[in-house]
Amino acid sequence: MAVGEPTRPRTGGRGDEPTPAVFIDLDTVLLAMHQGRRGLEIGMQADLPEAIGRLHEISNRVIVLVDPPPSEGAAGRDTQHRLEVARQSLGETADQLTFVTCPHGERRTCECAKPDSGLIEVALSDLRLRRRGSWYIGGDQEGMQAARGAGLHTVRIGPVGEDHLDVVHRPDQTARDLLDAANRIMLEALTSD
Repeated sequence: MAVGEPTRPRTGGRGDEPTPAVFIDLDTVLLAMHQGRRGLEIGMQADLPEAIGRLHEISNRVIVLVDPPPSEGAAGRDTQHRLEVARQSLGETADQLTFVTCPHGERRTCECAKPDSGLIEVALSDLRLRRRGSWYIGGDQEGMQAARGAGLHTVRIGPVGEDHLDVVHRPDQTARDLLDAANRIMLEALTSD
């Protein structure tokens, strides 16, 4: 199944009205990856439960986008392994999230992988989410491109200006980490009302 519902029940908007959401990129925001002695090591970023709690103050739908791995058979980067690390590390906090994976498998023959916006479109459609007012938080230029293509507001974690395309796919906001991103989205929501 491409879309996994959180185990804790969530309500939508009013009646059948779609609700806005916050989308988080698994690889560039939640996971910390680095080359270790025995290959790629995957762990989690620090202070995630507090940041995810803050995101739930903004929207009752927090969606984790699980992009297909960069290449078939990428050591340590297969989808199930990344999801297992995330769920084990987050513990009960993982129950508050909806994880969305590519329904087409890991071959990257579809439009789900960044910079295409197919995975976002799957989540918007299957979960009945509203584009207007929804945010994407990611850490790379390809994610900004995918989110913009889907019509979402964007926050980029980390430095901007890494390559020439950052000017083309400039995020709406920049942040140090997920908690900073949540605070910026909350401030934006308060000032736009």
